[in-house]
Amino acid sequence: MAKEGGSLGRGRRTREKTPSVPSQDELGDLDRRAQRALHRLVEEAGGRWGIKSRPIPTGDLDVLTDLFEAWGKRHARNEQGRSYFPGRPGFWHALDELYPLQDPNRWDKLRLAVTERLTARGWERRGPANGTTWWLPDQ
Repeated sequence: MAKEGGSLGRGRRTREKTPSVPSQDELGDLDRRAQRALHRLVEEAGGRWGIKSRPIPTGDLDVLTDLFEAWGKRHARNEQGRSYFPGRPGFWHALDELYPLQDPNRWDKLRLAVTERLTARGWERRGPANGTTWWLPDQ
């Protein structure tokens, strides 16, 4: 039984409540490139629809790491003289704003691969190993 408001739990939505894909005309350059990459990856995994469908495969990690980096910086805060990303809105929101899925949990595998790339760029987890908060590299 669906929850009130069309939510199916853990971020899942009914087909009717799943936002449409924004037009490329509304997006900046990085978002346009990321959206094209996401379109390809999502279609490779069977499309936007379905609960517990196939996970979105990893790919186009350079552009998606740039997307996460820009997202983290846009939502960063300052603490103890350092910038950190508080984890909200989460990285999956960056993907969902560009290419919404009925079941955003399908992003998990791709999101993990991209956050591993952030670590290689000097980002450090602020909390536990799988936490959502990050220290940004010193500029």
